Amino acid sequence: MRPTNTPAPLTGDSLGLLAEMERLFQRYAALSPGLPLVLALWSIAAHMFAVFDAFPYLAITSPTRRCGKTRVAELLELVCPNPLRTVGISTAALFRTIQAKKPAFIIDEAESLRGKSERAEALREILNAGYRKGQKVIRCFGGNGKDYKTREFETYCPKALVLIGSLPDTLADRCIPIEMRRRTGENLERFRFDRARRETKPLAASISRWAKAHRTSVRSWYRNNDLSILQDREADLWLPLFAVLAVLCPERQPELEAVALRIAGAKDESESVDLGIRLLQGIRRAFDEAGADRLSTKALLSRLNGDAESPWPAWNQGKGLNPHNLGRILRPFGIGSGTVRLSDGQTAKGYYRDVFTDAWDRYIPAPEKRHNVTTQINTGENGVSPSATEDGCDGTENAISANVYAGCDGVTDQKQG
Repeated sequence: MRPTNTPAPLTGDSLGLLAEMERLFQRYAALSPGLPLVLALWSIAAHMFAVFDAFPYLAITSPTRRCGKTRVAELLELVCPNPLRTVGISTAALFRTIQAKKPAFIIDEAESLRGKSERAEALREILNAGYRKGQKVIRCFGGNGKDYKTREFETYCPKALVLIGSLPDTLADRCIPIEMRRRTGENLERFRFDRARRETKPLAASISRWAKAHRTSVRSWYRNNDLSILQDREADLWLPLFAVLAVLCPERQPELEAVALRIAGAKDESESVDLGIRLLQGIRRAFDEAGADRLSTKALLSRLNGDAESPWPAWNQGKGLNPHNLGRILRPFGIGSGTVRLSDGQTAKGYYRDVFTDAWDRYIPAPEKRHNVTTQINTGENGVSPSATEDGCDGTENAISANVYAGCDGVTDQKQG
């Protein structure tokens, strides 16, 4: 998966930048395979987040304490542009800080976002919007009771949310999950923040310079390519990382594809499913197991209520799902029962399989339709632009002396001069 036109190879302190980033995360955090690559690319992409239409949040989670979540947050703070790590923040402070500083927000102890308080709901509302460029909140000011004026505040910037447990579904849907587990023998270095900050200053400076020099090429790739291996919002979330990798080290694109598919697939399986979707899944399973193109309502309910792993047997005080319940849940999908002719020639109220196919395709596509596809490349007329010098970068840059790295001989554009 790469553009048809590739820029000149890396030179100088850009050599091995990605490999050095991965080593940083591997030195101090016990991470599953592929996550160091994801964290490295996200950190680099954060330096040019304004290039993208949407930028994924990171959800750094664990099932309990002492799993390394805070360590990953500290490492991100070392290499992200204009980092701001905070524990607890008000809604006004959140959007005013984004407006003023365009930081890479690292929000620790984010369990409060699951709450039902007015503050938690207001924070979720802003965060739900703030992964996409152009989303704003509008607030009134002045007026002393009359003649109020309004002001728009930006909500878009890189954000990492750190917590035990899981995020609300709407927020999780905007995140790339970084799931942490307690280490079981990994030999990690002892982390000292001040020492690590000194050691990573040259690396942070190299990331900043690379982002400035190659912003145009990354933008060009991003605008002229898409991901058909992922669907809808997942493709939006992962595309910035693929754009950076396509310019920085394109030979590793298949590796990132495999990681993205694995993480997106696990994310799908872990998401809570509402009753309507779960019922559609159960009905498809019932038709598949019966090997039939039609089922009476009685036969369908028998199969649904016979599934001990489903919620249906507990309905109606343990009597199971009934025809009325079935019809009510299916009604929003435009599906209703009718008279069907059964294999014995008798007729009964029931459902033909084909009345479900549209809902199945829309809401629960088969796994093979989701994953076994090749990425379509739509390069522009001139492919990726080899011109990649542009003044300015998003966030505060770390203006520190250069360092030389060895590693990936990626293909990218070369800043002249």
